Amino acid sequence: MLCKYLLQLIQSPNYSKQHPSSVMDNEFIALVNNRLDSLTKLERRIAAYLLDNPTALLVDTCGIIAERAYVSPMTVTRFFKKLGFDSAAAAKDALKQEVYGRELRTIGKRFDDFQRSRAAASHAEHYQAAAAATSRACEVSQEPIWREIVSLVAHADSVYVTGFQTMGYLANGLVQRMGYVRANVHELDGTDGVYAKLLTDPAPKRTLIIIDTFRYGRNGPVLAKAARDRGEDVVIFCDELCDWAAPITPYVVALPSEAGFFFRPTTAIYFSLNLLIQDVIDELGDSVREQMKLLSQAQELFGQYMK
Repeated sequence: MLCKYLLQLIQSPNYSKQHPSSVMDNEFIALVNNRLDSLTKLERRIAAYLLDNPTALLVDTCGIIAERAYVSPMTVTRFFKKLGFDSAAAAKDALKQEVYGRELRTIGKRFDDFQRSRAAASHAEHYQAAAAATSRACEVSQEPIWREIVSLVAHADSVYVTGFQTMGYLANGLVQRMGYVRANVHELDGTDGVYAKLLTDPAPKRTLIIIDTFRYGRNGPVLAKAARDRGEDVVIFCDELCDWAAPITPYVVALPSEAGFFFRPTTAIYFSLNLLIQDVIDELGDSVREQMKLLSQAQELFGQYMK
């Protein structure tokens, strides 16, 4: 109900919305539109898909783009070559460089560059961007893959959550709250260097949730592949620039971040994780009540809360 209300609000004629991908898609849209006359009928189908879903260039593989545009992977390759790129990967790299620059800079240098170059933006504009990001999270929660993710998290014997870099706080918060809903929810911090708690768990059904944003932690793809190869279900919450997740798992929630901040807000990911908790509660039903009773008894035993 909440998502339906927000979608109606943001999509209303009186609500001025900037597409969350606008920070990256203007030049790409212009490039595609300039080349339309040279495209074949099948290539135009790819163009139509990407114009409707600009962030797909950054999160979808060639195979996924081909599947969703109902063309062959070879046609996708030809499409990007007609745009002037050697491959889809080259187009992704060009887009990332446009948004983030070519160099891996120190945090101090990045701060100086940001202060010099950032455009003045009002809080109202930041609100518009946050609302558009939240809208996208709502849209994802209506897709069939979301129901699969909810089921995996609700019914796994063990759930593990890890957040790389500054996303650690989201992982910790998810574990703290999900632990009230169901048992055997664990945070992975990687301090042992090998993520042994997850990779040695003998439970039959295990789900790993990874949360990360650009620039991505090196251990993310390694851990995701290792978990997948051991039979674990891997769910990844990431920003729209993530191009390593889709080849590893189908359970990818790629959401927009808002431009105009030094540390890009993760409003959409945070909101999506809250939706996940609520939907898991709905999925588990009465068993959540029993879990809450056990936790209430523990609270009474240790007396850690004020009356």
